[in-house]
Amino acid sequence: MRRFLRKRVELARTLATDNPLADYSDVVLVVTAVLSACASIRWPGKGVDRRRFVELLVKNSPEDFRLSWVSIPALINRGSIRESDTPYAGGNSTRIFRDDEIDLPFQDVRTRYPSVPQDQVRKYSYASLIYDWLRCGYAHEYHAHEDIITVPPSRKNARVSYIGRWTSESSKRMVALHLDYLLEIADYHVCALPETEDPRPSVWWLDQG
Repeated sequence: MRRFLRKRVELARTLATDNPLADYSDVVLVVTAVLSACASIRWPGKGVDRRRFVELLVKNSPEDFRLSWVSIPALINRGSIRESDTPYAGGNSTRIFRDDEIDLPFQDVRTRYPSVPQDQVRKYSYASLIYDWLRCGYAHEYHAHEDIITVPPSRKNARVSYIGRWTSESSKRMVALHLDYLLEIADYHVCALPETEDPRPSVWWLDQG
């Protein structure tokens, strides 16, 4: 299985760099399917797909992947926090932000924005966004969440970028999850596949109070 999944990651990388007919959606569909497979190998069974996907990314990834970090613009777009309470505070409407300029680790969000329910904070972690906004969107409807903007492979080692989009009625930050980042995550988890299944956690990360 590891060999098969590794070839799927290689396929996704080729689609991203060498195939003019492929676009972001094609690459992400393959990458997120690989991650789903890695999660199901660790914790087989039905009815836990979202929980085990997020668990895999948050609990079994290197810390520098920052998969438990929380998208601050996603919280703003959902009305969970006010833009005026963030680093850009409305004064940098044309600037493109990188993840490390505005996003925060899970616990820092809990400390800085205590009024936001914990399940909402978890919902907008990078791991949850990859599952909800990419995996589910492309697997079920072949398009991502409305707040996703597609980007080519990153040349600046960005994980996530935020790009302003304005209409006559409103403005919001669009979320760009970079392909290089997603491919690196998939690469890691294919290489880290266990020989036997792991015991299920007593409480999944998504369900922790």
